[in-house]
Amino acid sequence: MTPALKKAMHEAIYDTLIGAVIMFPLSYAIIKICTEIGWAPFAIALTNFIILTGIAIARKTFVRLKFAKIYSTEV
Repeated sequence: MTPALKKAMHEAIYDTLIGAVIMFPLSYAIIKICTEIGWAPFAIALTNFIILTGIAIARKTFVRLKFAKIYSTEV
């Protein structure tokens, strides 16, 4: 395994684990709240998609910046 591939895999695994920890409970909460309000399935799905996509983009941005900083300080 090349060093570049190893770094990319490390970042991908880290990002995926953070995503799972954040997104599963958040998705559950969004669905539960929207269901209790009485929203239609399409509205729930759309709300879930918009919120989770926005958070995923922000999360990925911060993870990428963190890893860029780590790798730029390597000797």
